[in-house]
Amino acid sequence: MSECHGRGKTLHIDYSKCIGCETCEAVCGFLYDTPRIAMARTGDGQMIPIYCQHCEHAHCMKVCNRGALMRDRDGAVVLQPMLCRGCETRNCVIACPYAAFFATDRGVAVRKCDLCAGRRAVGLGPACAEMCPCGAIRFADRDELDELETEASRQARDRVLAHIRPKK
Repeated sequence: MSECHGRGKTLHIDYSKCIGCETCEAVCGFLYDTPRIAMARTGDGQMIPIYCQHCEHAHCMKVCNRGALMRDRDGAVVLQPMLCRGCETRNCVIACPYAAFFATDRGVAVRKCDLCAGRRAVGLGPACAEMCPCGAIRFADRDELDELETEASRQARDRVLAHIRPKK
């Protein structure tokens, strides 16, 4: 998990606690018209949320030739919609190791989590973390991510990553 450590806060999902209820995707879709977190079904039938990890060395930011991805004051990787318009390459989608960019037909080429930037601006946390009924999603300081990990959460995360990035 070290590539996503750094300054600021991010989401931490403990997949060992996640019940696949889709509340995170529903509340995000309610707030933003199109969700910025998406549920996916793994090969073994488990429903899992796919989300932006706001990586310290974000590959998506490196490949965006329009400068549409930048960090906000809290360290979140945010999409600037006016700069994103018109990109035909969608290199960010390909570059993201967590499959956290989603193609859209609504205004911008892609959408992604911005840790509820508008909510954070008024002192609230990301809606998915506040609404998660089983406490699987936390809005956490990056330096406490290692402390949040348990053996069960590491094993569950490894299964999710194997789904997102299958070995060839």
